[in-house]
Amino acid sequence: MASIIILGVKVPFTRGGQDVLVNSLKRELLQRGHEVDIVEVPFNATQKESLVSQARMWRSLELQSFGGRRCDLVIATKFPSYYVSHPRKSLWLVHQERSIYELWGGRFSDFSDDPREIVVRDMLIAGDTAVIGECAYRSGISQNVVDRLRLFNGLDASVLYPPLPLAGRYYSADPEPYILSVGRICSIKRVDLMVKALPSVPRHVRLKVVGVPDEAGVLEYLQNEAEKHHIADRIDFLGRVSDDALLDLYARALAVYYAPFDEDYGYVTLEAMASGRPVITAWDSGGTLEFVEQGISGIVTDPTPDGMAEACCRLDRDRDLCRRLGMGGLQRIQSSGVAESGWHSVIEGLLSPLSSEMEVQ
Repeated sequence: MASIIILGVKVPFTRGGQDVLVNSLKRELLQRGHEVDIVEVPFNATQKESLVSQARMWRSLELQSFGGRRCDLVIATKFPSYYVSHPRKSLWLVHQERSIYELWGGRFSDFSDDPREIVVRDMLIAGDTAVIGECAYRSGISQNVVDRLRLFNGLDASVLYPPLPLAGRYYSADPEPYILSVGRICSIKRVDLMVKALPSVPRHVRLKVVGVPDEAGVLEYLQNEAEKHHIADRIDFLGRVSDDALLDLYARALAVYYAPFDEDYGYVTLEAMASGRPVITAWDSGGTLEFVEQGISGIVTDPTPDGMAEACCRLDRDRDLCRRLGMGGLQRIQSSGVAESGWHSVIEGLLSPLSSEMEVQ
């Protein structure tokens, strides 16, 4: 049995894939007889310079022993948790500070070419390279995340796909005429593409949006767009829902829309496929394309309202295609192992820095 600390980065009042990953990992480690706790530090980078302060705060944490008891291993997840110093540090990378990496110079990054911001960016990239290089084991939650680490920091890592949080509970039912969108409501998730697509989709098809906003004004913007295009009566903003309600929404959807920009991994994609539902995504959606194959498990289209509308119309008028894509996705998930199992390889990798005397179950 090992004493393990999982390092989480928590943005208060929000919940996303990071929270699911950390809590699922804790559950699996506990089931294997290890002693596990989660250490989270609130993340609030309101100014560029505060990112450096957040990294320094994590670096200053002393996590090697508590009350005379040794911590055998720490498992870091995303920026800046991997700045922790520990002789046995594993990394299961969700993502780095995206605004200074793959998003830099684009509409989804708030970093500019101001010389002061360039200095901060350079400091953080150099710091990331050094502290991630310390990790005795490095992995990422998708090939997309691992490729970024190699491209920007010159560091190799293994791919460990997170198994689905509700494994064994996903099911399919007769589809109803609605498109389902699940996830945090923010600009990079691009829910607006589907809202703007809806006027070009037959009126009997609705849009159901599960999730809460984590950007100021984003929900009001979507609601205003719906009013402007006279489709407010066709959109349900459902907020957070229970697990049972979410499973039912997946099971009965005509299709699931998930087309964020350059996504890290995306539980939503896999949950839709585990429910036998086709996925509508975009060619620039990153990690979703590691599972969604055009014409086999979903529709990959342009990241535009027209592209999304065309995909919805096609699935609405061709229910046989809808069924085939859903079954193709289900088969893909079942063969990958992430729907029902997959934890053994994750645990084995993350616990590999432990001494050989300790049993890795």
